[in-house]
Amino acid sequence: MSELVVTEFVLFLYAAYLGIEMAFVYDLLRIFRRVVGHNRLAMAFEDFLYWLWAGIKVFLMLYEYHNGSLRFYTILGVCCGIFLYTVSIGAFFVKYSAKVLNKTKAGAFKAAEKAGKKAEGVLEKPKKAAASKLYALKVLCGRKCRHLGRFLKKKLTVFRKMIRILLCKH
Repeated sequence: MSELVVTEFVLFLYAAYLGIEMAFVYDLLRIFRRVVGHNRLAMAFEDFLYWLWAGIKVFLMLYEYHNGSLRFYTILGVCCGIFLYTVSIGAFFVKYSAKVLNKTKAGAFKAAEKAGKKAEGVLEKPKKAAASKLYALKVLCGRKCRHLGRFLKKKLTVFRKMIRILLCKH
């Protein structure tokens, strides 16, 4: 075989590898979308970034090996790589990876919920004790505490107003 044919075949295989890489990255994006909810605007932005990345990768490959000229066999290689990946492991990879991640996410949320309930139960006893102590203090002080509270509130209100007047003067 001539050296030119061998070089073009190697470039075809490299283009097929690039197609597999592009399909794999898009599958990672699909898995991310299945695990984390998205709206249409977010999906459009993600697709824009993906296609920008893919276009730059293909352009750099064409620029590096063909001085920027478009060759049919490189485009065919990229398409073959995408097709081979998609029909071989792509669909299974997305389906089962998303299932595993969703189950893991659900398990993590259940564990966090249990921990929250346990912490709430632990904190309930001191909360009740503090509430009962405040109630006992209120009953003990009775009328005197109410008068003291009103007196302190009036003094703090006057103090706050004086501070505001001083700060507003230029």
